[in-house]
Amino acid sequence: MENIFNQVGNFVGKLTNLLISIMSLGIIAEVLFGGPVLGLSVIEGVMNIISLFGSNGVVGIIALVVVYQLLERK
Repeated sequence: MENIFNQVGNFVGKLTNLLISIMSLGIIAEVLFGGPVLGLSVIEGVMNIISLFGSNGVVGIIALVVVYQLLERK
């Protein structure tokens, strides 16, 4: 049973790293080309998420710290 949890944890970790890499590539492409790439605005999406954290006061700050801790854990 522990082996299954390890495999699922490894898969989720690798998937998270892949999605962060794709998001970074989207941001770089959007900055270089000056607009949304393939009809998707990654920068606008990230800005919306940041404003969502900011508009929720203390709860937003706590959520941001939790997300940061999850992403930093390796």
